[in-house]
Amino acid sequence: MHSTEKRNKHRREGYRNWIQSKIQNMAVVRNTTTLLLLLISSSLVCCTEQGVSEESKDAGEDSKWFSGAPEMQDLAHLSWEYVHELQCWLWPEKCDEMKMDRADWSWKSFGWNALADLYTTVTSLTDPTQGTVINNLTGLQWDLEQRVHGQHLAVKQILSSVKRFLQEDESKKSQVLSFHGWTGTGKNLAVRVIAENLYQNGLRNRCTKVFIPQLHFPHQSHLEAYKVQLGKQIAQISSRCAQPMFVFDEADKLPAALLEPLLPIFKDDHQPRSILIFLSGIGSKTINEITLNFWHAGRHREVITLNDLEEPLKAAVEQHKDQPLPWQLLKEGLIDDFVPFLPLERSHIKMCARDVFAAQGLPYTESSLEKILQELVFVPKNERVFSAHGCKHVAQRIHSMKP
Repeated sequence: MHSTEKRNKHRREGYRNWIQSKIQNMAVVRNTTTLLLLLISSSLVCCTEQGVSEESKDAGEDSKWFSGAPEMQDLAHLSWEYVHELQCWLWPEKCDEMKMDRADWSWKSFGWNALADLYTTVTSLTDPTQGTVINNLTGLQWDLEQRVHGQHLAVKQILSSVKRFLQEDESKKSQVLSFHGWTGTGKNLAVRVIAENLYQNGLRNRCTKVFIPQLHFPHQSHLEAYKVQLGKQIAQISSRCAQPMFVFDEADKLPAALLEPLLPIFKDDHQPRSILIFLSGIGSKTINEITLNFWHAGRHREVITLNDLEEPLKAAVEQHKDQPLPWQLLKEGLIDDFVPFLPLERSHIKMCARDVFAAQGLPYTESSLEKILQELVFVPKNERVFSAHGCKHVAQRIHSMKP
């Protein structure tokens, strides 16, 4: 037996022993129970007379298992695939005996919709609080002010927008916020803070959904399929939630055609009032230039107002017609508030570093904070005022400092 085969055999034997020793662990038991519930629920749905088509009835018992409700069908496939792959890796000599007959199944056919269905099903089984709306405005203000550093304009605008949305009970209009700024300035952090204070379990709540272009809409050639998938997910979440929140990261990379599945949120009075947040780097150059001009004039950044930035931001969006979704939102008058994120200075980077040290329970000194600053890039080249990547790489630098 070759050395590689021996090593693989020893690894499999080690994992077998580990699984057997840990099987009594409650976390493993809980996950196993969840898997069994998925399988049982799949069989209950798929094998009932109501869930089997006429074609499936003629195809035998195996077809009955893989027919029925589409969501549960996908769950059954995924559950069996996990079990099968694990069994084949641990006991390769028995893999042929356990081979599934469904050779036509693939991850491609599984799709993101089924993954979303799986996540929703698992979380609803394991956490009954999923879907709970808490709307903690006091906590929102505290967290924004304490955690989102150097962003007095964003904090002020977010608080004003969210309060207005929650207090206008008679209004049926959804709230659309457009976040603009450089990388690492706190756009995603602000989204997390909003979610954590409006929804139980934050972004893990089934009433929230984050869309990422590279993950959910990677191929321009599949645009029509993406429109259908996006419309389905919007409808599913809206049907089960009184206050959905949809987040579109890197909105400047989204095609304008994806606005079509979102239109029911704006135009259908029967849809629940939603919060939509679009994150974009469009206008970051304009924001940075205005902030630098204040610095050159010896004026503190806190004197910058929303009025100083709103019109320049709109102009920047209008100039980026090649990045169509933000421009289309502006053209249709769908954006309620622009939220600018200013470039971060050294004092703000230190605050971010302190947060990371505290979160990890690590001690730090002023010299360690200075060392982190020395490893980061600051711009412009002559002034070196703003961190080129905001707080984005701070945690990585701190991790590299660990002994």
